[in-house]
Amino acid sequence: MFYDLIYLLLLLSGIVILIENRLNRVIMIIGLQGLLLTVPVFQVHSLTEFHSWILVAMLLIFKVILTPSILLWTANRNKMMEHTAPRFGYLATLFFFVIGLIGFLNISRGLGELPAGIDRIGITYIFLLLYLGVLTFIVRKHWIALIVGFMMFENGIFLLTLILHHGLPVGIEFGAFVDAILVIVAAVALRFRADVIQKSKEATA
Repeated sequence: MFYDLIYLLLLLSGIVILIENRLNRVIMIIGLQGLLLTVPVFQVHSLTEFHSWILVAMLLIFKVILTPSILLWTANRNKMMEHTAPRFGYLATLFFFVIGLIGFLNISRGLGELPAGIDRIGITYIFLLLYLGVLTFIVRKHWIALIVGFMMFENGIFLLTLILHHGLPVGIEFGAFVDAILVIVAAVALRFRADVIQKSKEATA
């Protein structure tokens, strides 16, 4: 029941990211989502396992501190617009989410036997988090919001590989930290582009 509440909070944070129109809040909420990801680690792995604490440390470093900080720094450094809105409007975005909700509820009913300690409602929340990540990536226009959508999708992938770790390669959960690399590369590319534009303006002045 406690872990279902965490999954629900992850899902609700994803819904807020989908409809929130202030970039700073979107970035802070994706950081909060990274913090919430530390709890399900102990649903699967023991408190005494070294692997558990490695995962928690990486979550705190990459998803709670590093990537949100880089996004905030890039947005402030390049003086980006604070407000953003869905590409198709809020009503259409809500409609797309409801369609996904109905679809994944039907899918979860058809699932077979799940790992011990994992119930269908938790799996449904994870599938919806994945869907929210994809939906955010599709309906958002601002590039930071697009990256946040990708990060949310990666968070869902992390949870899915975490709970289905039996039979999967050891350490496969670490693949879900690729979003940190994406954010760093995007921030550097954007900063380089801004410098090039500034130099071209100075040359033509």
